[in-house]
Amino acid sequence: MKVAYCGINCESCKLYKATISNNDELRKEVAKEWGDLYKRTLNLSELNCLGCKSEIIYEACKKCDIKDCNLKRETENCNSCEEYSTCKRIRQFENWQKENNTEVEIIRYKEIASDVLSEAKK
Repeated sequence: MKVAYCGINCESCKLYKATISNNDELRKEVAKEWGDLYKRTLNLSELNCLGCKSEIIYEACKKCDIKDCNLKRETENCNSCEEYSTCKRIRQFENWQKENNTEVEIIRYKEIASDVLSEAKK
């Protein structure tokens, strides 16, 4: 699984899927959905992304404060940060994803690990 700095499972992202399969029809869907969401016209030529840890990154993600924070802290992603559970910025991001029905999967390793440990104790 390819996980972005913010915790998005890249493989659940339509733009990532369109890029790895070179699918212009899927890019058109992304252009429409994201264009409506961001209130701007998106060109198919700008719709390529292999994840924020690659060289091929969606333009808006190149200036990501969450990515910058992870690079500064030298963390693999937000889940590996000691402040993850109290971080207002990542909660804001996750809530925005949910409120806008972006359909991406957010990976929360610490919560998954906690759930597994709780189940094991039962």
